Amino acid sequence: MSKTPVSILQEMMAKKLVVPNYELIHDGGGTHMNTFTYRVSCDGLCANGTGRSKRDAKHEAAKAMLEAIAAHRGYPQLPASPAQSPIRTPLPPTIPEVQRIPPSVPFVNAVGELQDLCTDNKLGDPEYEQISDVGPPHEKIFTIRCKVATFVEAGVARTKKQAKQDAAKKMLDKLSNLVSDLSVSNQTDSNRKEEKDQLIKEMTNNVKARYPTVSRLLSNKKVHLGIALKSYYNQIKDSIEEEIREEVIGKLESLTPTNECVENLLTNLKDILAIISFEVEMSNLKSTESNVYIVAMRVNSSPSIVQIASGETEQKAVYNTILKVINTVIFFLK
Repeated sequence: MSKTPVSILQEMMAKKLVVPNYELIHDGGGTHMNTFTYRVSCDGLCANGTGRSKRDAKHEAAKAMLEAIAAHRGYPQLPASPAQSPIRTPLPPTIPEVQRIPPSVPFVNAVGELQDLCTDNKLGDPEYEQISDVGPPHEKIFTIRCKVATFVEAGVARTKKQAKQDAAKKMLDKLSNLVSDLSVSNQTDSNRKEEKDQLIKEMTNNVKARYPTVSRLLSNKKVHLGIALKSYYNQIKDSIEEEIREEVIGKLESLTPTNECVENLLTNLKDILAIISFEVEMSNLKSTESNVYIVAMRVNSSPSIVQIASGETEQKAVYNTILKVINTVIFFLK
């Protein structure tokens, strides 16, 4: 079995009664794309090595030291080519460039058009697969692969949804260029929307003509805020890296709430939410009853999460509010 650079250097220096001295001079920086650097010194020489783990960095430093010793001593060749240390974590890949769509270019639902094209021509449903995500958590670059029959295209964007659209658009262009007799619906999204709006308008006018008493009700349009907020929170969920989101959910679920230690519970909650840059604010609300305490807590997500609870003591009110906040945050992150 081949020896690693660390073991070769250790044996070489042992003959001189010298022990190589390894010093960690860079500890990774605390990001998800850590790199470590070790400096090794022995026999009057120094060498550095960098890797994605401490083990890799140490091996690279030993390898650089062996090369330095060979050059310094005038050795014709290093003794037996040392085995490469296993790279457990690959170096960060090159982050691809993302093409920005100008604001003047109208949005085209390429995913929907590709689905229609495949259905009309019996090509089977398009298959989408995420094949990579690189970059820091706040600036992720996603690559999604689209496959139709034997054709494959990849889309790159800053969100999974945009990457999927990019892959679908490239697939549409490829199929249109390669196969000229594919039947493609002539209706664009805007045409479909115009027809739908016209149909709704005609139906509304018919109802108003037949039932004048409901005309006033039909004119009061209301927005279904529940759907809008749900969609927005889904956007927040998708913007957080899955691994980090699962870590936060796991830590929140593992909290052991106790009414006697609400200060520690609140501190732990703030520390966990800080992982995803959420802050917690608490305030006491005035109660009309002297034996009832009311506490409100706000999590500065966007939109904010606000929970209010009461209790016979201030400590109990804080405790009840914390439980509501924990359950609500877990709900929106899952």
